Amino acid sequence: MTIDEKLLTGILNREEQALSDLYDRYHRIIWKIAHQTDSDPSVCEQLVAQVFRTVWKDPKNFMHNRKLLAQLIDCCRSHSTRATIKKCS
Repeated sequence: MTIDEKLLTGILNREEQALSDLYDRYHRIIWKIAHQTDSDPSVCEQLVAQVFRTVWKDPKNFMHNRKLLAQLIDCCRSHSTRATIKKCS
């Protein structure tokens, strides 16, 4: 079992430490992806938080054969697209 699989299993079991460890492992990369979309630090913080809230809320959606990092990046881009649409409407 990979580290990511262990962390997701922990999150599935509602272990807050697993979410904290996942955050520590990937938050910098997710921040960089968020920053590509919007340079406002507060927006980036919100996007990063939203990604990890999404993982906590429904970890089963991240337990696919794809690499977890790719799924987190997709999640960030999806949330940033929605935020951009809200800004423009």
